[in-house]
Amino acid sequence: MNMLVSPAAICAAIQIPDAATTAIQSIGLSPRQDPFTTNVAHHEAIESILHFYRLRQDMIRARTKLILQAQASLRRLFDGDKELAAKNFGEAAKDAEHHLRPMLSPYLTALDVLDKQQSEYEKHLVKGVKVLPIYAWAKELKGLGDLSLACIIGEASGYGKESGEFYSVGDFKSVSALWKRMGLAVMNGHRQGAPGKGATAEDWIVEGYSKTRRSVMWNVGNSLILSMGKFRPLFGEDVRANPAYTELQCVFAERARYEAERLPHKCGAPVKESATGKDSYTLHAANRAKRYTEKRLLRMLFSEWRRTMG
Repeated sequence: MNMLVSPAAICAAIQIPDAATTAIQSIGLSPRQDPFTTNVAHHEAIESILHFYRLRQDMIRARTKLILQAQASLRRLFDGDKELAAKNFGEAAKDAEHHLRPMLSPYLTALDVLDKQQSEYEKHLVKGVKVLPIYAWAKELKGLGDLSLACIIGEASGYGKESGEFYSVGDFKSVSALWKRMGLAVMNGHRQGAPGKGATAEDWIVEGYSKTRRSVMWNVGNSLILSMGKFRPLFGEDVRANPAYTELQCVFAERARYEAERLPHKCGAPVKESATGKDSYTLHAANRAKRYTEKRLLRMLFSEWRRTMG
């Protein structure tokens, strides 16, 4: 496999001028004088993760395009009805005897090839994170899987556009900069990625928002909290007294109660008891708490990265 250019070689050959330093700072990276930079001894492993992560993303994008094309072909049978086309595609994908299976066979065969290749790339990603010092911490954090860690590293690593400087999780100037990288920042009073009606192209550039990076954190949050963010403690329970809950589940539960108190609610108590005896509050409160929990994870990761990866 052709490896990417060594960042150590780049650093040896290039002295970053003031303009390049400014460019690095503009995307939230630490300039050279920052006391922390990821140890170059770890760069090769991180480069490998970045390489295979991009290949994995290629498979995901190709898979999405194939599914959309297959559903587009089905819409001709259903007078352009997208929902009916999607429903029949899902049924045919699961049922070899479905009457539309022959028509969809080329797509499904191609999807199978892409799925297998994606799995191979994911094996390399898991292998890559296991050699990093940060892994010892991550494997003890329930809900953060090896692949999830690899995906965060893959999205938070790269090369400065002008300087060629290699960077990764701990090289951002602050955890706030890392939050922005992953689509979780607060921008002028609004959540990143929602500049509001009338936003200009320049406004969107300033947002620095990537749906892909935000999606990575959304999925990671689902794993941390369990059940697509639907984890709920017993009504009124002291979550810190229950050893079955993880630290980040406790963070989510406490924050959800806090958000429920702050947000408008129709009537009665902001947190109610559900039919199953658990906390019940608005979806808005749950989503805000989930976002908060994802940010807490990145704060923990950022701190631990700087402790172990320097």
